[in-house]
Amino acid sequence: MSSVTVLDLVGADAGAILHNLTTNEVKSLAEGVGCETFITDVRGRTLAHVYAFRTAEGFRMVGAPGQASMIAAHADRYTIREDAVAVDRSDLFTAYVVSPAAAQAEFSSMDWEERGAQALDVDWLGPGTMLLLAESADVIERELAHLTVACGDDASFHHNRVVAGFPWYGVDLSDRNLPQEAARNESAISFVKGCYLGQETVARLDALGQVQKQLVCWRTEGTVPEPGSEVSAGEKVVGRLTSIAMESDDTALAIGMARRSHFDPGSVAQGQGFTATVIQSNS
Repeated sequence: MSSVTVLDLVGADAGAILHNLTTNEVKSLAEGVGCETFITDVRGRTLAHVYAFRTAEGFRMVGAPGQASMIAAHADRYTIREDAVAVDRSDLFTAYVVSPAAAQAEFSSMDWEERGAQALDVDWLGPGTMLLLAESADVIERELAHLTVACGDDASFHHNRVVAGFPWYGVDLSDRNLPQEAARNESAISFVKGCYLGQETVARLDALGQVQKQLVCWRTEGTVPEPGSEVSAGEKVVGRLTSIAMESDDTALAIGMARRSHFDPGSVAQGQGFTATVIQSNS
């Protein structure tokens, strides 16, 4: 990966501060274990979407690039006398994302800490995806030279991410969205944890039962759409495709927001030169 967010929140009170800012249950995580979570503001808007891992010093958050400064400023705003400091380490690490198949077949038995790298479990390419972080790319590339796995680039990562149905902050999600609009409730939101910033909005939406828009996975047929393409039913815009993975000259998979009328698999909409059908997510 050319870039990812790597942000450490360190200090004796790091758990309390992060707990107050995130949608998932982070305080109970054991060292080395992580979970997917949203970081929310007082209105319940998603300021960030990361995986948070418990470390010996506090927590390490990893996710789409460009989130570190926002998270750090947000944590600092709500830290008064507590012992918690955010440290941006995004530029320090080289990141490699290992597909679930490769992780299970050739990477799972390796002691990456002994090799000078950190292995983290994420679902970016589906359950079982491994994220490797190392201060020197040579640490990981030496191991890759002895393995049969193929290496890709950012475009390859995003193609496989779309196939897996995993949303990317800054592409599919932004601070204009509420957590439930990402359709990651089971993975990233705890509805029983203690109070946190924005919980009232999240709880109210849960009580109402359904948001008015949310991310869904689409399959398109016809002209392969560009990111940002809108789809309509009748004369009403019912969706916008934000991530595209080309399958063939005239078919593609996509992630994009849909109106409530098009949440269910099988829902059909029309774009400029293509038909889009909602499909079941692989994530």
